[in-house]
Amino acid sequence: MPLFPIDIKHQEFSGQMFGYSKKEVRAFLDQVAGELEEYQKKQERELARREQLQYEVKQEAMQAGSAVEDLKRREELISRTLVFAEKTKADIVANARKEAENIIHEAELKAKRAIQEAKQYLGVLEHQYLQLKEQKRQFLLQFKVELQSFQDRIGKDPLLSKDSELTLDSEFRSIKDEIVPKPDAADTPGK
Repeated sequence: MPLFPIDIKHQEFSGQMFGYSKKEVRAFLDQVAGELEEYQKKQERELARREQLQYEVKQEAMQAGSAVEDLKRREELISRTLVFAEKTKADIVANARKEAENIIHEAELKAKRAIQEAKQYLGVLEHQYLQLKEQKRQFLLQFKVELQSFQDRIGKDPLLSKDSELTLDSEFRSIKDEIVPKPDAADTPGK
């Protein structure tokens, strides 16, 4: 059974002859009880301090645990955010590639269509060029023939030769003389 200071203070001894002085024993017991009481209070204070420290350590551990849990949640959130960002980036890159491929494919189709249309137009122009060239050749040949014919006619025209011109002039005068009579001297006024 544990001994407490109060037990020491109230301890009673049976009396004997030639025994210890009751006063001295009482004083010693009071002193031992006081010191034991002081020691016990010191132990209680130390225990209370240790309990307080343990409580504070537990509180700090709980806070640290809470902080660790919070950090773990944040780390998990950051990790999920990074995974989502990577997936989003991959999706954006894939979409951009598809769009670029579509744009390139569409541009290639447009270019092929434009080349085809240009070839067709060039074919039409070539056909028109050949027709115009043939028409011009026909026109020049015809014009050359007609020009040659006109040159032949002009070359044969009597006005271009002096002998023919003199002959024509004399024929004209004779026709004129036949048609228009010469005035007589009697017809002249003033005689």
